Amino acid sequence: MAAGAFVLADELQRLQDDELDVAHEVLLDTLGADEQGVIVDGAVDALANDAGAVQDPEVYGALQSCVKYSAALRPAAVHRALDAVLSGMQAVCAPGAWDGEASLEALERYAFLLQWWVQVLEKRGAPAAPAARHAPADAWTWASSVPAVLAAMARVLRALAEHVWSATAVRDTLVSRCMLRPVALLLENEAYMKSATVRKALFQVMGLAVKLHGQALSVQTSILQSLQYYEHLAEPMAELLAQLRIEYDVERLGEDVLRDVASKTFTSLDSKSPRTYGRFLVRMAELNARSVLKQMSLLQVHLDSESYPIRNAMIEVQGVLIRALCVQDEFADTAAEVEADADADDGARVSAHQKQIDLFFARIEERFLDLTTFVRTKAIQTCAALCDLPVKFAAHRLQMTALAVRALEDKGSNVRRNAIALLTKLVLTHPYGALHGGELDADVWRARRDVVQRELDSAEAQLVFPETQVPDDASAEPAPDAGEPSAPDAAPDAEGSGRRRPRKSALDLEALAASQQAMTHRDQDQLVKLRLTLRYYDDALQFIDKLEHAVPILVQLLASTFKAEVLDSMEFFRVAHEYKIRGAADGVRAMVHLIWAKDNALVLEDGSQLKGVRSRLIEVYRALYFDPYPELSHAENVARISRNMIERTFGATLAELTSLEQLFALMHTERLVAPAVIDKLWDVYATPRAIARAQRRGAILILGMLATADRTLVAERIDTLLHIGLGTLGARDVRLATYTALALQRVSGSAKKVKGALSDANVRYPMAHPMFARLRAAVLMDVQGKMQRAAWFGLAEHAVQAIYALGEQPDALGTELIRHLTCAALADGDAYALARLLFVVGHVALKQMVYMELVERELKRRKGERDATEGGVRPSTELDQVAGNAEDEIGDMMAFLKERELLYGPESLLGLYGPLVAHILRTPHAFRDAYVQRAAALTLAKLMCISSEFCDAHLALLLHVLKSAPDPVVRANVVIGLGDVAVCFGTLVDENSERLYAGLNDADLGVKKNTLMVLTHLILNGMIKVKGQLGEMAKCLEDGEPRVSDLAKLFFSELATKENAVYNNLPDIISHLSSGEHAVDEEVFANTMRFIFTFIDKERQAENVIEKLCQRFRLTTEPRQWRDIAYCLSLLPYRSERSVKKLVEGLPYYQDKLYNPDVYKRFAEILAKARQGKSAAGAKANDADLREFEEILANAASQGRDAQDAEHAAHAQLARTERRRAPRAPRRAAQRA
Repeated sequence: MAAGAFVLADELQRLQDDELDVAHEVLLDTLGADEQGVIVDGAVDALANDAGAVQDPEVYGALQSCVKYSAALRPAAVHRALDAVLSGMQAVCAPGAWDGEASLEALERYAFLLQWWVQVLEKRGAPAAPAARHAPADAWTWASSVPAVLAAMARVLRALAEHVWSATAVRDTLVSRCMLRPVALLLENEAYMKSATVRKALFQVMGLAVKLHGQALSVQTSILQSLQYYEHLAEPMAELLAQLRIEYDVERLGEDVLRDVASKTFTSLDSKSPRTYGRFLVRMAELNARSVLKQMSLLQVHLDSESYPIRNAMIEVQGVLIRALCVQDEFADTAAEVEADADADDGARVSAHQKQIDLFFARIEERFLDLTTFVRTKAIQTCAALCDLPVKFAAHRLQMTALAVRALEDKGSNVRRNAIALLTKLVLTHPYGALHGGELDADVWRARRDVVQRELDSAEAQLVFPETQVPDDASAEPAPDAGEPSAPDAAPDAEGSGRRRPRKSALDLEALAASQQAMTHRDQDQLVKLRLTLRYYDDALQFIDKLEHAVPILVQLLASTFKAEVLDSMEFFRVAHEYKIRGAADGVRAMVHLIWAKDNALVLEDGSQLKGVRSRLIEVYRALYFDPYPELSHAENVARISRNMIERTFGATLAELTSLEQLFALMHTERLVAPAVIDKLWDVYATPRAIARAQRRGAILILGMLATADRTLVAERIDTLLHIGLGTLGARDVRLATYTALALQRVSGSAKKVKGALSDANVRYPMAHPMFARLRAAVLMDVQGKMQRAAWFGLAEHAVQAIYALGEQPDALGTELIRHLTCAALADGDAYALARLLFVVGHVALKQMVYMELVERELKRRKGERDATEGGVRPSTELDQVAGNAEDEIGDMMAFLKERELLYGPESLLGLYGPLVAHILRTPHAFRDAYVQRAAALTLAKLMCISSEFCDAHLALLLHVLKSAPDPVVRANVVIGLGDVAVCFGTLVDENSERLYAGLNDADLGVKKNTLMVLTHLILNGMIKVKGQLGEMAKCLEDGEPRVSDLAKLFFSELATKENAVYNNLPDIISHLSSGEHAVDEEVFANTMRFIFTFIDKERQAENVIEKLCQRFRLTTEPRQWRDIAYCLSLLPYRSERSVKKLVEGLPYYQDKLYNPDVYKRFAEILAKARQGKSAAGAKANDADLREFEEILANAASQGRDAQDAEHAAHAQLARTERRRAPRAPRRAAQRA
């Protein structure tokens, strides 16, 4: 190539088209390593001696050959050749070395070689990377030279700015194609963006090109292309624009890029680019808020984009802009004005920043109703982030609170979870703690407001408005409408006493001015202060009111199946309790049931791991009730913690006490309950002072709960229990005696039996121990008063249980109790005495059966040990056989005793009472006392658990009582009794299970709830079979009582864990609810099916259900059933083509029903669902088939409507014909006569 013939643009084009011919080319790939070294060294030495040697054709040809055949060169040779190009290029541009056109051509040659080197080495870099790991530590790599290449480019760009160019096109070609294009190529490599050094060097080259060489358009194009095709460049491009603005004073480029982004259109099928552009916008707003703010009028169009990621980004951008506006100096001055705008005139000027902030808040709040869950979530998260700002925005916070409360009922779990977090953040950062601290007790705030209101009324009453004479017609003018908004001047009176101020025409303005001048500045300041304080209190009360409305919803969310929102709800109630929000105690009380939750770890989408529900529950209770206050002494903290524990029992239900027991036992196991606290609880229980009964009861309840984890807590204080709870105090307080008997049971230990184990770890005492005399006295004591009499049954139950849990021969004391109560009942003839007798008989019988099982286990253990000792040398197989025979023999003996002797033996005491109980239940008119009927029903059920013969003989009677007893307590008890009977003799109850299901329709809530719980237990444990009765259970899903509907939801959720249980019974459920005497209305059917179909989540199940439902159309004639079937079809997921194919194949079964508008609507919904969730390619492939199916449905619907119209017309014509014929018949009859 001759000197002067080099044209950079042409060379670049030939290289791009792969048509470049290298003059003086050296085929380096055919040479050996040494020969290659000679060629490379010759070219490098030539450039080292004279940088202008690059114009020598042979030298330039050798350098081009090095690039072209670089793959054949050793890394060291490549390094030398590349380094020579860099050195030569910088030497040409060095100060004093520039020689006009000659230097320009040399520079172009160097630039051409450099950009070619970057292309070749960057293309080779990715596949060569793995091999580089095994290369020597000092081996050269391309990545190590990238910073040097970029530094050389930057020096060249600076040097070139000092020279005068003959043609702008030459400079543009050199800079844009030989500098910026390699930079764009390097940007594509994500690894370089992770290196701060390389990233900074890349940005420097681009900045110099823009600032010194007018390459803004080239850089803008490069940025937009990067955002379009490379996800990893979203944030770096925003950082580049920020650096251009800060270091190079180039702000317009960023605005131009933002305008281009604003002009883009994203569809719902776009997956990557909206996310990339969104991340760019967010980072841009963080680094260059002013530029983004200028272009928001254009960018806001993306708030309505089809693509939710870009809507997400725009929400976050507006949040960032609000934050940026708040930290600006000029806004800091206006912030106080905004906060103190309570009594400002409505027409007052609001700062431009405040208007922008209000607009941004309004747009974010609009997105709380976005159709996409992710966008609603992002709006909530953005609001939560804004709560940390130093400016509180009272009005916007109130609106955020209202929106968050509404979002608690959102269908999306993630939305609800973030709404809970937002409410918690709003409480933690609320602006109403300046005057009185942070507590949010509504009653306290309302009292404060009333005080200020009175002070304001008093202050305003001192303002005298002198009146002048007014014409008579003026007094006749109508008063302003009370519903119209008051004028700004009247605002204080509207908030004050309600006294209407005189009209301006009725005021002596001169006298008023004199009166105002007479007011001191102190009076004026005080009046303004009172008005501001009143507004402050009003805002606080609004905030508190909105939070209180959220509490009932959050209590429900504690039972959510989504663990994350349960944990967030717990955190809200912890915070709310500390801030004394009304209703928080309800949440903390309901929270205790979470102690039964499965404590599996949960990993969120962001990779963070949530704590278990139970461990979090313990943390919350420890923080609220157990952590000591640093300002209190040790004794005061112990007293406070003890009081907190006792107060947990006040007003607690049985379920809450059970959960509390599990919680406190677990906390005691983890040593979270200090010994000093336990001692304090004993002091409260045993104090001789007269204290509230609830305190003493609570103390022994808590001690009994702790004893489930450590029996020594009560075993060492038995004398105290006998002296207090079973002594004189217990005689006056039956409930105290009951809780003491319950605590006494813990002495035996509560270790769970290992299945199949023969040992009994319970501690037992001889019957001469004083505790049994006290227990006997407690059961036999005379009680007076309605409340005490009702409480006695609980005492008797726990006393009998304590006797059988602790006594070595409990049956002897049980027999004595029955005989004593029998004599008392016969002597007094009192109905209550009879009820006491029946109750003890039933409970003794039940505990005797359990005791016999313990005896059986002990006998087996002893016989096994004895047989093993006597035959110690026998083989293990023979020993196992002997032990098995011994166990069978003892088991058969015990089964015979329970079946024939306990109730039917000639000397059986319990057998005497079976006929009596049956007689009482058969003749309720003769035994009308409620206690007698309740005790008799319970006792009969307990006796039926002992013997199958007795059960078979009296099952019909018990079922009759369930059906006909007027007392709902009796019916509720019978339901529970039948559940126990089913556990013992499932076959007998299973044959009559339909009678048990009837309780689901009982008018009494307790009966219905008990029936549902019993059926849940029996069905889930396989004790009774489901015989098409699940429809009745499904009805409970829409019960008006939340406790019933929640239990039903729990049942189906657990049933769904069984293999295909819901799927197998789905046809029966649909039939039961859709037609026949058990059918429900369509709205209830829809809500019920919507819940049940959430468990049909397997594709194969969905396909089979589609097929069966389509076939069901053929067997139905009622439009109601068509609508129900079509609705069920619309609930199924159509994720696969097979599901749609099943629907198409079923067309003959339902095409004649499509004329019904509701049926056709459901199929349209199915088509829409089938189109969703497909990728762009999949959507195009399936769209043609779906469109064809849609046309078939439309044609079938049209034909069906035409057929219906024709049929209606025929019926109408027939009716008209019949009407015309009707008058002729009498005339003909008359003629015949």
